Amino acid sequence: MKKYAVLAGLVVAGLVFARGANGPLSGFVKAMTDANSLSASFTYQKIGGTAQSYTIDLAKPNMVRIDKAGQTIVADGKTIVTYDKQAKTYVKAPQSDAELGRLFNDDEFSLFAPFFSPNAFDKLAKVAPAGTKNRKGMAMQVVEATVDAKGFKKATFYIDPSNNVARQLEITFSDGPEVVRTLVDVKDIKVGGQADAALFAFKAPEGSRELSMEEMNSDKWYYDLEEAKAVAKRTNRQIFVDFYAVWCGPCKLLAAEVFPLQQFKNLSKSLVFCKIDVDEQKSVAQAYKITAMPTQMVINADGSVVTTKVGYGGVQDFFNTFGKFAK
Repeated sequence: MKKYAVLAGLVVAGLVFARGANGPLSGFVKAMTDANSLSASFTYQKIGGTAQSYTIDLAKPNMVRIDKAGQTIVADGKTIVTYDKQAKTYVKAPQSDAELGRLFNDDEFSLFAPFFSPNAFDKLAKVAPAGTKNRKGMAMQVVEATVDAKGFKKATFYIDPSNNVARQLEITFSDGPEVVRTLVDVKDIKVGGQADAALFAFKAPEGSRELSMEEMNSDKWYYDLEEAKAVAKRTNRQIFVDFYAVWCGPCKLLAAEVFPLQQFKNLSKSLVFCKIDVDEQKSVAQAYKITAMPTQMVINADGSVVTTKVGYGGVQDFFNTFGKFAK
């Protein structure tokens, strides 16, 4: 198997953790779903790598603010705004339950998913209490979870017994000799209380500008292959397809290390970008005989395959394959 490739079709769902209302994570889920607001600062890092810092603010029924290096995301209940701090540009998109939920698909934010959805943790293959362990100067309750039936991905929660809120989440993804470990470490957290409404009202920073529709669509991601084909045909481009799964660690590395790069965005001059979640769109994955993730393809507007790459071997390896499509 190529580097970072992941067997497909074996996972029950993404990083969703609880089993039943009375499961080992039920106290944590209840603490989150009962709260009307949440504010936290945390770090996320691949073990052995550099920690990335985040702040997150949530308020019922559907408001979010996420701040991280280079980006701010604000959802006010009607619109989701994504602001690029370096480029000083922002994009507005209509807010829906699906788009709101999509914000919590990534591992770094999955710990906060039950705030909006009491069912967010319902599809783990196995969950079990694992005693207590000293973390952050206190004896925390430990819950170990196996995400998929074959045990490729595992998650360990460390829960503060004083308020039933998880303060750390360790995620281990293994595929043969490849092992990726990441850690979500909550530094400070406040659950409940009056939310500051101003946090969820996006105010464009001085000197920033909203991207035009043309600019927005130039490197826009599509999630429907037929729609992407129609755009490709209309604009005389080919299609770059990222076959991924929300539980797939290497898929997240690809998305984090490659897709934000200007070098990748420049490919939009010749390629329409499309993402296919193999668990949500099984028929599409089967049609293209996807057996491992991530799988990346360039296809023509008629659906015929031009180039295929399985796995993720780093930024340079990616552009060794797809750099030739740049104009």
